[in-house]
Amino acid sequence: MTAPLRAFAALAAEAFRDGLRRRFAFAIALFLLAAGMGAESCTSLGSASFSVNQHALPPEVLAGFVAPLLLSWQALAVLVITGVIAADHLARPLAEGSASLWLARPVSRDTFAAARLAGALCIGLGAGVLLLGTSAALVVARQHLAVGPALAAAGATALGALAVGALAMAASLALGRSAVLLLVIGGVPSIALANAVVLMGQLLHPDLEVGGVLGAIDRFGPPLGTAVFAAVAPWNPHVDATGALGPALGRLAVWALGATALLALAFRHTEVE
Repeated sequence: MTAPLRAFAALAAEAFRDGLRRRFAFAIALFLLAAGMGAESCTSLGSASFSVNQHALPPEVLAGFVAPLLLSWQALAVLVITGVIAADHLARPLAEGSASLWLARPVSRDTFAAARLAGALCIGLGAGVLLLGTSAALVVARQHLAVGPALAAAGATALGALAVGALAMAASLALGRSAVLLLVIGGVPSIALANAVVLMGQLLHPDLEVGGVLGAIDRFGPPLGTAVFAAVAPWNPHVDATGALGPALGRLAVWALGATALLALAFRHTEVE
């Protein structure tokens, strides 16, 4: 392993441990426990038998609605968790002065920023593996759904987490932590709402064009919700969103790469005391 890779691995491991030492890690653990219990209840509901007007509702139909909603909101929760962790994961060592100690060694700014981002992503995506992995296993085992949409949703979540984490970390170099938290907590659900409105409208009316604020957010913002929604859509036999997944993942990959480049550029121009 070359010296830059060894430095990156050491910094990323320290960033991961630093994130686990924060009080927010305890909140994540509680959230994962509550979400896991909720997933267990929801998957039990999706595998049960129900009747409407004395007509039996097939379990696969109910599962086709429950499973996509369950994994979608969990994926968006992972994005928020990653953004909250990244909100000061780079700005805090700069303010405390520990960053200057690392940068005084033969460590480049790009390596340091990438390692801090990697540490935040390890925590956020680690939570995602536990949460989405458990829910996916439950819906596949209990509701006999295909595993492919779960894997696609995991990939979309990873790309979205990279985009959100890098953008939050870059914003923290210019804004305070409270402002970045507001952007993350308000921005991710707003983008997901816009994506859901536009995607549902296009599924019902293929030629429909949504304008206004929601349309602009969906058109120009990162498709955080679209990628996840399109990934789990095959579980619902009444929804056909196969044509939306590829373009959404492509746009999300461009946003993830652009956000990472923006973080590197912003950190290069940040004064380190």
